[in-house]
Amino acid sequence: MAERFLQDEKVIKNMEWNQKRGDFSRLGVVRGKTWTNFCLVCRKESDCKILLYERNHPECIAEIVVPREFSKGNLRAVQVEGLHLAEYDYNFWIDGEVKTDPYARRIVGRERWGDVSRRQNGTLRCRYEEHRFSWRGDCEVEIPRKDMVLYKLNVRGFTKGLPEKIPDRGTFRALTKKLSYLKALGITSVELMPVYEFEEVILQEVKELPEYKRWKSKKKDKIQKPKLKPEYKINCWGYGEGLYFAPKASYAASEAPDTELKECILQMHKKGMECILEMDFTNAVSKEQALDILKYWVREYHVNGFHLQGDGIAMDLLLEDPYLGRTKFFYREMYEHMISEEEAAYPRAFLDSDEFLYPCRKLASGVNGDIWELADQMKKQNAKLGYINYAADNNGFTLKDLFTYGQKHNEANGEDNLDGPVWNCSINCGVEGETSSRNVQKIRDRRMKNTAAMLFLAQGVPMLMAGDEDCNSQGGNNNAYCQDNEIGWKEWHLSKPAKEFLKYIKRLIEFRKAHEILRMEHPMQLADTKSCGCPDLSYHEEAAWIAPKFFNRGALGILYCGRYAGESEDVYLGFNFSDLHKNLAIPKQKGTRKWYLYMDTAVKSAFLPEPEELKEASYLLEAQSVCIIVGK
Repeated sequence: MAERFLQDEKVIKNMEWNQKRGDFSRLGVVRGKTWTNFCLVCRKESDCKILLYERNHPECIAEIVVPREFSKGNLRAVQVEGLHLAEYDYNFWIDGEVKTDPYARRIVGRERWGDVSRRQNGTLRCRYEEHRFSWRGDCEVEIPRKDMVLYKLNVRGFTKGLPEKIPDRGTFRALTKKLSYLKALGITSVELMPVYEFEEVILQEVKELPEYKRWKSKKKDKIQKPKLKPEYKINCWGYGEGLYFAPKASYAASEAPDTELKECILQMHKKGMECILEMDFTNAVSKEQALDILKYWVREYHVNGFHLQGDGIAMDLLLEDPYLGRTKFFYREMYEHMISEEEAAYPRAFLDSDEFLYPCRKLASGVNGDIWELADQMKKQNAKLGYINYAADNNGFTLKDLFTYGQKHNEANGEDNLDGPVWNCSINCGVEGETSSRNVQKIRDRRMKNTAAMLFLAQGVPMLMAGDEDCNSQGGNNNAYCQDNEIGWKEWHLSKPAKEFLKYIKRLIEFRKAHEILRMEHPMQLADTKSCGCPDLSYHEEAAWIAPKFFNRGALGILYCGRYAGESEDVYLGFNFSDLHKNLAIPKQKGTRKWYLYMDTAVKSAFLPEPEELKEASYLLEAQSVCIIVGK
């Protein structure tokens, strides 16, 4: 018979449960018709109990002792007959310490975002819930690697800045309403920063002086030592410890965060978009637990992939698991030898690092950039291993701030501006911060367009950080993890320049999708392997076909032969990151084929209303400009 713990001598009636040795095959809680199985990690030498709470009340009203005889290895399992878990929340008690169930699917006590009071007197409880959800109309969305356009966002930061008249800002429901915006932009894959349960209220440590320097108050003192109040920050991003099986309750507009998130993912799929979840695994998460977590999200939430953060993640174990055989993985330590040859049929492993970021930024900002370093990044591709390219991420400056601030301005974070990356390869173009100077604005706009062109015209998968498509700024803060305000929220009220830049991003994405030669899944050979009369990829400078790789002149023409992708159009990309105009040679087309100028970032609108035929065998490209020329 289960033993009881009755707080404040309350009499609990009709709470007699039979218990027996449980099932060890599945951690967490499993419900049967008349029984409930609890299984948890607990050493045999430890004392273990299950604490029960009346729903919506933080006081423990009963406990179930799990005897040591119910052990197998380092697991403890008990099966309780007649327990109506719909009436209770629960926690585990091990050797005097109350612990939440790491496999709990719902956490109670964090429903209010940024509730400071719970850090002082709040008790988190676990809840077992089974909300029925219909996946009717769902489909298996598998975007080929070459077609992917990735967009990374934080659920709260992306939607909290919406106009106040829009309800449910900062929630999954608000994100669902903005999926049409992402679809119209050309996004195929949406990456969500952590959406599992995490503690957003960060209690800052109060720094005390050494004991020999401390102020010792006396009764006769007219001035008393001030009482230091604990200070708090808000962890907006969600990195760090988490309860990985439970969706974030404060991200939900309703009392059913699981259903709300599932509805959001279902609507993504109906629009033909993938859902990628970012998971930050701490060292406390074992390899087996990580596998359980990922399989759970694929099974229950139909997610399409994961961006994994953390050290020592067993990628070989994850890639070999058959249930995850069509699941995409992004990781900073992904290597070709981890991936089997069969994976080339559906490439789903991606190296997600800053390899592309620095060569791109250095050239765009004029900070010791090397045009050949960029050329290598532009053609970087592998038959089995994909590459995620980005010029701006949540860690660091936004795309706009990259050319608005020469130094970081993180004073609002309360760390004396010591946090955040120091080396940003940024430039303020003559004025630190916002300015009314049209000349400075013009320079910044061109550099932003150059950076976006490098990103979307490279072979790897482009990743756009939320807000960069329409000139979002964080006021020079390059580490806005704790800015739950206008600094960290996406701006939705767009200025005229922001609207124009948004159009430019859309055109870039459209051009990329229309030319498969720019996104081939196999690496370029820089040779005429198909006897087309032209290499798949070739480089040109002031003379056609001649581009000495040991000279960094800051300008280069890159020619893609469309026939290697089964296309009739050739694409010539011109880059000039020098301080002088450059005359880039264009190889002669065969027969009646001609060259047409499609885009030049030196032109105000960048993309021309209509392609312009080029009569000369070269093109004069202004300093700090990028152009697109198409042969057809």
